Amino acid sequence: MNLKRDLGWKEATSLGTGAMVGAGIFILSGVAAGKAGPAVMLAFVIAAILEILLGLCYAELASRYPRAGGAYEYVRQTMGSFVGTLIGWSYWGAWLAASSFVSQGFGNYLNSLTGAPPLLSAVVLLLVLGFLNILGIKFSGVVQVGIVVVEIIVLLLFFALGFSHVDYSLYTPFAPNGFEGILAAALVGFLSMVGWDVIVDAGEEMKNPSKTIPKAIFSSIIIVLFLYCGLLFVSTGVVPWQELGSSKVPVAFASQQFLGDFGPTLVSIVIVIALPATANAFIISISRTAFAMGRNGFLPKKIGFIHPRFQTPVYAILLGVSIQILFTLVSSINIAVNATGFLYLITFIFTMIAFFISRRKATLEKKSTQFLTPFYPFLPALALIISLCLLIPVGGSGFFSGLIWLSMGFCIYLIRTKSIKATDKVRRKENEIKISSNEVIDSVVE
Repeated sequence: MNLKRDLGWKEATSLGTGAMVGAGIFILSGVAAGKAGPAVMLAFVIAAILEILLGLCYAELASRYPRAGGAYEYVRQTMGSFVGTLIGWSYWGAWLAASSFVSQGFGNYLNSLTGAPPLLSAVVLLLVLGFLNILGIKFSGVVQVGIVVVEIIVLLLFFALGFSHVDYSLYTPFAPNGFEGILAAALVGFLSMVGWDVIVDAGEEMKNPSKTIPKAIFSSIIIVLFLYCGLLFVSTGVVPWQELGSSKVPVAFASQQFLGDFGPTLVSIVIVIALPATANAFIISISRTAFAMGRNGFLPKKIGFIHPRFQTPVYAILLGVSIQILFTLVSSINIAVNATGFLYLITFIFTMIAFFISRRKATLEKKSTQFLTPFYPFLPALALIISLCLLIPVGGSGFFSGLIWLSMGFCIYLIRTKSIKATDKVRRKENEIKISSNEVIDSVVE
């Protein structure tokens, strides 16, 4: 049974934009500015180019394999069940780990505005979004569009109000730490802009996926790039880059320069609006990956069930939200961030390998009706090399926690494989008994 195609270009673009524009734009912007100075804007342009390179390859895979599951489905189709399952497990873990600090961030910022209990707020957010997703992805997609539109308007207002207060002397020197600083900031920008791949995870629910998916990926990355650059232009223009880099709340600090004490409150309001969109995109990605793994037998078959009325993977959503709540209650943010980086990069690397295998296997007849990545094989090769290089700064804790998660997936795979083989053996015996019984009955009748 397949999922219903309800998502158009607008819903898909808002899904990708909502996944990318989260806490990163308000926190990691300061980290990047501390590395590159005012040239942080150039660093984010470089990061966006890298995102687009990967996005083009994902778009081709999504048009060739327009089913739910994203990276899991692509690797499974090209490299077999075992590798595909481990990559699906890796990708699932990356989103689960990331979702824990997103929901916690929502709870903390809501607490600063209203005094509401942070953990309770985080759990309630996940429950509400899970319920909306069960009702149907089209409904949650409409909510996503509304949230992202409000978010973009507020960020544009930040730029408009701050533009007249910019001190252009603060842009000199433009690149105080040279090209090395720009590259370091580009890495931060790359990690903070990841999230567009949620679009391909919902590929089975896209209208005309071969056109909708590449357009939505490109549109969402460009929108987020402009939002980031506008924010960075104002932030580095009203506060010295050294102070911005040392601040834990860089955008709130910058907004205080031209909005007074209302600035930090405004930033908190924007984050409270933005993070539900991010969390919603995470729920969609997590549940669709679980659904695909359930449909293919790695997880219990019930996880691959589609509700006949709502046309959504109800049990996959319930499983994903339940684990997200557990991660939110018990996880450490630092470990979650490092694990996310490692698991995400492993997913990218194997997906790019799957891309080359898929292109080699594709027939000419199929190619004519699918989206094709331009300048093959140079752009895909560049995307793969960049992904491999980004493993270097992950750190020991990221490797360790990521390998533990992959080991868990390996053990589950072995257990599920044995269980499936045992079930198949029982079924074969039952069929043999039925055949033997029918033969005896036939002989008696004769």
